[in-house]
Amino acid sequence: MRSFPEARFILPHDLPLVRRLASQGVSFDSATSLTRGPHTLEGALWNALPLTDLGMPTFVMRNGDNAYVAQFRHKSGEQHAHITFIAPDVNLYGESAWLALLDAMTMAAGRRGAFTLNAEVAETGVPFVILREAGFAVYARQEIWKREPRLISTDVTDVLRPATAQDSWAISSLYSSVVPRLVLQADALPEYGHGGLVYEENGQILGYLSIQEGKYGLYVQSLLHPDAYHQSRMIIAALLARLPRVERLPLYWPVRRYQEWLNGPLNDMGFDAWSSQAVMVKHTVYRLEQPALKMVYAKGMIPARTPVIDYIHNVNMPTP
Repeated sequence: MRSFPEARFILPHDLPLVRRLASQGVSFDSATSLTRGPHTLEGALWNALPLTDLGMPTFVMRNGDNAYVAQFRHKSGEQHAHITFIAPDVNLYGESAWLALLDAMTMAAGRRGAFTLNAEVAETGVPFVILREAGFAVYARQEIWKREPRLISTDVTDVLRPATAQDSWAISSLYSSVVPRLVLQADALPEYGHGGLVYEENGQILGYLSIQEGKYGLYVQSLLHPDAYHQSRMIIAALLARLPRVERLPLYWPVRRYQEWLNGPLNDMGFDAWSSQAVMVKHTVYRLEQPALKMVYAKGMIPARTPVIDYIHNVNMPTP
């Protein structure tokens, strides 16, 4: 096992290294890799500049001729961070550098206020084994469905409409009712402002879809209530009609296991099962408010330093 120094944040002189290694990396973020490319460097380039934070912390480890790069995404105020990639592939040098980088990212995500660090990975490869060794647990499983670029039918009934600020409560309620409690601890509802669409029936919102578009493809995150099953094919058709770029770009649609009833309608609408993944999570911090700490302070278990204290720790939750 090789010995690597401590991981550090990227500096401007590291950019040639990042460019060289990125193409050899492993992606852990389907939305980013399938829309912007598997080894996007935009965040790394900007985060190398002093006093900039675009939410893409990038780490570098050097040891002679050997080096590694890793990155995660996290916007200020969000509770969950997500690994984007680690390079090069673990098979090239071994697992020690990966474990060190995963530990550095977990600590950094916690310091930024994220409660979890997440990753999407196939369960059949070495990266999955390394993540388990680093303390990540499987919180959900998903199948990514892919539709190859081709013409779309415009002769469809548009049952969707853009989401508005007034829909936020109903969408949040839909999210809480559909997503299992264990997954709620480690996942967040896609942002409303990124091409969000809703399906409404009899005054009740039964579906929410968020679309990300990039140079390499389109990515749909859906939240559909089982009561919308009878309209699911119409919902899919309406979405396709709203996305003219599907005639020249692939469209990817991840389906979590708790919504696997959607697999049939997607298959009927021209999608093919493309990739299976585990959604893996590592908890980074527990944030304990002052009232909850009073008893602990009184017993002398921890020093009373600030009203809010973050503890970096590992939590392995049961696999669903």
